[in-house]
Amino acid sequence: MTTAETVRFLIDQASLFVAPLAVAIQWELVFLAALVIWLAPAAWGKHLRPLGSAFGRLANHRAASVALCGVLPIAIRLALLGIYPVPEPSIHDEFSHLLLADTLVHGRLTNPPHPLWQHFESIHIIQQPSYNSMYPPGQGAFLALGAGLFHEPWVGVVISVGLMFAATCWMMQAWLPSKWALYGTLLAIFAFGVTTIWMNSYLGGAVPGIGGALVLGAVRRLNHGGLHKVRQSILLGIGIVLLMNTRPFEGMVLTLAALVYLVLGTSRAAWAQIAIPAGLILGAGLIFAGFYNWRVTGHPLQMPYQVNRETYGWPENLGFLPVQHATFRHPVLRDMYQKEIAHHEIYHSWRAFLASLDIRAFENWSFFCGPVLTIPLLLLPQVFLDRRTRPLVVILALMLGLNLFQMVLYPYHLGPTVAVIFAIVAQGSRHVYVLLSRTRAARGMAFALLLPLCVALASTWKLTAADLNIPLSYWEHGAEAHRDARAYIQEWLSRRPRKQLVIVHYSSEHSPDQEWVYNGADIDHSKVVWAREMDPKSDAQLISYFQDREIWLLNADAKPQHVEPYGANASVCEPSPAGK
Repeated sequence: MTTAETVRFLIDQASLFVAPLAVAIQWELVFLAALVIWLAPAAWGKHLRPLGSAFGRLANHRAASVALCGVLPIAIRLALLGIYPVPEPSIHDEFSHLLLADTLVHGRLTNPPHPLWQHFESIHIIQQPSYNSMYPPGQGAFLALGAGLFHEPWVGVVISVGLMFAATCWMMQAWLPSKWALYGTLLAIFAFGVTTIWMNSYLGGAVPGIGGALVLGAVRRLNHGGLHKVRQSILLGIGIVLLMNTRPFEGMVLTLAALVYLVLGTSRAAWAQIAIPAGLILGAGLIFAGFYNWRVTGHPLQMPYQVNRETYGWPENLGFLPVQHATFRHPVLRDMYQKEIAHHEIYHSWRAFLASLDIRAFENWSFFCGPVLTIPLLLLPQVFLDRRTRPLVVILALMLGLNLFQMVLYPYHLGPTVAVIFAIVAQGSRHVYVLLSRTRAARGMAFALLLPLCVALASTWKLTAADLNIPLSYWEHGAEAHRDARAYIQEWLSRRPRKQLVIVHYSSEHSPDQEWVYNGADIDHSKVVWAREMDPKSDAQLISYFQDREIWLLNADAKPQHVEPYGANASVCEPSPAGK
């Protein structure tokens, strides 16, 4: 791929993410709020002071603050179910995590390969030496919790988000005054905790968020000689294990940075109380990871992720890794490989690399902060000069620098650093509040009240953005174009009396991002099975194997998408559905 082609590719990719109208609307909100704050009459300070005092009293009840931050996003999201229903999966990663969750619900760590596994090959799924997700088991375990206890995997997502914000508040209480810890966590909840992919997909940003918050909250407390060292070291071990089982690469770097901070500030006499409990938990986590890898891949040191990369050549997400060559049975998998290789090409040109960097920075800035929370970030130099929060700025800089080497940087990749980002935002907000209060007390109080209000408004209007024809970035809604059609057909077939088999046909122009072929852990006993069309001989073997099923053909690139009877092998009782 030439430099020009690479730049063209990056521009095309950027069009999927950049939503200038949405950002412009938020800037207008910022300017309006700034005007109100600056013109705030002195009497406002007198009227708002009781509200500030009440907030401070609540924040001083640390356990209550943590509980509030855990319950609030769950309560808000459940209250919205009437207009914002349980999300349907459509992204590759979601189906991969859901497969692992279904595997765990079936009481096993992996699944035997299917006899006709070539028809079921799919993106981010391994078929050999066992059939499973390529991802570590952390996110799948939470989805399995929801599926096993509540018969709905999404409940596991909701629980993980609540726990992440509870852990974030607990972490901030170690680094900031209690009222600013609660304030910063509320900003995070309003910014991305309810309306974005964090709560409304199965991608899994919250679980590493829990791990990162536990690690950083624990090392701060241990570093400053607080009580309950054993308890804090246990939480440190749990946080490391969560990171290891969700985002192992970023989690390893964050853990090493946190441990360096801990070593520099902890006496040798305290290490026995710290190392033994945390070491026991970490050791148990490593044993489980090795056992899990052995069950899935046949080798304790080989992760499913590595098997997937060796088999299919993706993800090519780390720029310093060499290109992995692969052969393919299915054109759509080859197209996915070529897309990954195109990402890899950005490191062959400084111009393309910088263009990619701009795109990645904009995507994640607009997702987590946007124009509203850029105001506190303007005081980042002050946050760095503050000895209390300087280590957080250094850790965040290290993590962001690390992510320069990821060719695609999705918001959930930054899951381990969410607590760091919003601790810095909270401390920046504190400095803005102090500066404004020096000019007029009412301005500081108005700022403290209007900032979370503006964040909440900027997040809430996204619920109706589609109805208003306002484009959002891809990760604000996190869905592929075929989501509703696939969910509709899946549900329609599930209601039919017999078991179903759908043979999926793709045209030569099919986008690999819109994948239909995903199945549960137990393919043979699934009500609906999705399979790839191959050659006539292989398709005949597939039909013979599933001869007890109604058999359908799906042309995935027809508009609208729908299923139709497959030859003379299907027994049709009613018309096939039209995809929405």
